[in-house]
Amino acid sequence: MSAQTDRTDALMSVLIPEVRKLAENAPAFGELILRANVHDYDIGRISLGIETSRRIGNRSNRGGSR
Repeated sequence: MSAQTDRTDALMSVLIPEVRKLAENAPAFGELILRANVHDYDIGRISLGIETSRRIGNRSNRGGSR
């Protein structure tokens, strides 16, 4: 194996379980966020986030006035 393949495999072995966590809790509408800090080809910190969203009606449909 090349050094690049070894580094890729090492990074993926850490990232794949985190992606699975996000996928298991995915909202119907929204965003899945994964941010990984890498130093010298090693992941030092992973931040996960799930944001849900929904579409709201136009101001006139919500009863708002201006």
